[in-house]
Amino acid sequence: MDAKTYESMQGIGKTGQALEKFGEEQNQLNQKLLKQIRILELQNNLLNRQMQEVQAELAKLKETQVRILLKLGKCEAETEILKQESKKSEKDAVLENLKREINRLKLTAKLNTNAIERLTKDPHEDDENNQD
Repeated sequence: MDAKTYESMQGIGKTGQALEKFGEEQNQLNQKLLKQIRILELQNNLLNRQMQEVQAELAKLKETQVRILLKLGKCEAETEILKQESKKSEKDAVLENLKREINRLKLTAKLNTNAIERLTKDPHEDDENNQD
């Protein structure tokens, strides 16, 4: 990119001199603008590289997020299974307690029945049975 747009033609009189002065000032302005454009292009390139780095980092973070979400889903499923197993264990414990209570009541009932039979039994029957 060339900053010079005016080429001196060595014009005649004041018009030529004014035009030459204007052309030279325009060339200086063009050089300054070209310098600023190059600086802006360098800054733009730097920003593009930084943006690419950020996008790469963002992609890595998204992958990490997906992995974490998958692990979280797995953990939630395992937690649900453990809750269900815990409920089952609690139910099993309750059932076991009920079975023990039923067995205790059966034993109590049997002992009570035996005691009632002994109390209601004629005491003479035992003597007759022992004599035989």
